[in-house]
Amino acid sequence: MLYDQNKKVNQCMPLGKFMGAITKSYFGALSKKMEHTGIDRHFSTLIAIDKTAHNCTQQYLSDLLSFDKVSMVRILDYLVAKKMITRSVNPDDRREHFVNLTKKAKKIMPKIYDGIKEMNSIAFKNIKKKDQEIFYSCITEIFKNVERLPANEVDIQLKKNKRT
Repeated sequence: MLYDQNKKVNQCMPLGKFMGAITKSYFGALSKKMEHTGIDRHFSTLIAIDKTAHNCTQQYLSDLLSFDKVSMVRILDYLVAKKMITRSVNPDDRREHFVNLTKKAKKIMPKIYDGIKEMNSIAFKNIKKKDQEIFYSCITEIFKNVERLPANEVDIQLKKNKRT
């Protein structure tokens, strides 16, 4: 267990190690919680599409969610296969594709929002509301700080293992 064992070691570890461990545990539990919906990942993409007030495009999603174009296409291919979204060519610009939720996806969106709300509640258990606000403020600043650094492309994939 990486956290809380040895503070001197923890402070030397890359911050991303902690974030990766949280991500793996959080999305693993969320995936398990959402099995009944027929979809086990890419909830953020569905939420982004659902909350977009204008015609949602692949490029907009890629920019918003910080995914490269190839990863975004793979995510959308998965969601199309699960019958959660449709893609259509913009008649005014054939290079652009609109992305929309299907009726099936719209039907399960309340369950997705509820599942995420419940997971966030579990994650923030015993953490004061003010500290939660500080956390979001800090994580936003951390992202801004590291986002502008020169970096190699790194593809992080979470593989689904059968654990009950």
